[in-house]
Amino acid sequence: MVTLALPMNALNRLRQLGRAFEGIWTVLVVLVCALATGCAHPGPASQPTKPPHVHKASEKHGSAFKRYGYRYGPGYYHHHVRHYHADRPWRPTTGEASEEAPPEKTTSEAATNKSAIKGVVPVYFATNRVVTGGPGLELRQVSYGRASTNTLGYVMVSIPIVHKMGEVETPKTSWFGLRKEAEEAGKHFRIQKLYRLSREEFASAIANPADSLMLFVHGYNVAFSDAAFKAAQIAFDANYKGRVMMYSWPSKGGLLDYDYDRESALYAPDGLFDLLQLIKKEGKVSRIIVIAHSLGSEVVLGALQQAALSQTTLGITELIFAAPDVDHDLYLERANQIKSAAGAVTLYASSTDRALLASMKKAQSKSRMGFVTDAGPTLAPGIETIDVSAVGSDMFALNHSTYSTSRAVLDDIGRIIASSTHLKPPQRTPTLRSMPNELNTTYWMYPY
Repeated sequence: MVTLALPMNALNRLRQLGRAFEGIWTVLVVLVCALATGCAHPGPASQPTKPPHVHKASEKHGSAFKRYGYRYGPGYYHHHVRHYHADRPWRPTTGEASEEAPPEKTTSEAATNKSAIKGVVPVYFATNRVVTGGPGLELRQVSYGRASTNTLGYVMVSIPIVHKMGEVETPKTSWFGLRKEAEEAGKHFRIQKLYRLSREEFASAIANPADSLMLFVHGYNVAFSDAAFKAAQIAFDANYKGRVMMYSWPSKGGLLDYDYDRESALYAPDGLFDLLQLIKKEGKVSRIIVIAHSLGSEVVLGALQQAALSQTTLGITELIFAAPDVDHDLYLERANQIKSAAGAVTLYASSTDRALLASMKKAQSKSRMGFVTDAGPTLAPGIETIDVSAVGSDMFALNHSTYSTSRAVLDDIGRIIASSTHLKPPQRTPTLRSMPNELNTTYWMYPY
């Protein structure tokens, strides 16, 4: 009996201890839950973010910009105040209530926006990049893949209060590109909103025969967002009063991806040709200004060739080539197509553009359309050529180290796009020098 009693007593004690520990464990669980609940509520609850707006009907888009009350350049909308400025309150320009109207802001929030943003520029876009997802649109959905058709829409680009003419202020990188500065509204260009539009909405939004439209075609190593920033910056700095648009072809956006970009540029003219027809025929825009930079000039030349072969009138009023990365011989062969497609053609070339020099060597080309050799720039009758070697190496590069190097060129471009009639280079910029002389002018140059 003794040998049986000892284990039973030990077992009973173990059961008692187990019940005691169970009670202690229950108390601990209750205390932890209470602490967790208490810690979850001492401060203000974070506000849920508003889901991005998705266009549901074409008739809503027509008054969207009016409700926001901003537009391009420092100062106007179609017939009213167009541009949101830091020194003006952000309010709708109509009394309509709409889900598109911006939410009410507190005094501190409004003051923050006022001090951070110099202006907001809507940029329409067409892109033959692959765009994934449904009707809603986010920047991460826009890739560098090549699509067979265009995606249409518009973006709202905010201009930071620190903006200097000629610059696109974007976050800087350090540590050999491993560390990137955080994006801030007061320091950097930012995409505030991104919308996808149907073809009917797009055509309706740009339709205004009395207005003008500036179409920017970017070059090599340019991401979708950077193309939007550059289009907005050109319009803002030039105080341009018309609609701003970009055609973003599938550049991979990397320094080592030139071959991919060049193949994309050869693939992209179909989409640009379709866009130009939409602008002229469906949008019924009377004054069309096309600005092509670097390898984007190859895209433009391809679209112009299609127009010539199909005998399609695109109605381009001003055609501007900035540092065009096009083979010398191809340029001369297409010169007649270029001149017939536009009312006036201006070409900016440079002898200090290192990107064009690298492209020329890689392609084993005698020269490029936008490069100035020792013999001078490549000239074609009827195309106004300006040597900008004295004012900088790349007039449209993002993140200029000194904005003054490109200011002279941007001033001249600004006079072209802002004027209702075309002026000869020395008429709009008297500092340009006639070459080789005034009696026998074949091109112009900025003096050293």
